[in-house]
Amino acid sequence: MTQRYPIMLYRPGTELRVWNEHDVDTRIAATADEEEAAKREGWSESPAPPSPLDHDLDGHPGGSLPRRGRPPKQRDEV
Repeated sequence: MTQRYPIMLYRPGTELRVWNEHDVDTRIAATADEEEAAKREGWSESPAPPSPLDHDLDGHPGGSLPRRGRPPKQRDEV
């Protein structure tokens, strides 16, 4: 089992420049409770800003809402 804590968290700021693109501030979370509180304050695990296509902030484009359109047809088992 890998140890998760302590972990580094980031948010836009002026403390550090990463990848020659993003200016961020850093913070260390030593426990899950500290990480949860920090994330409510706007800290994240990645120094890159979230993609504008990541609507539910899970790290992937898209969102958690179902796709629009007709529901799939239900097939009767024979």
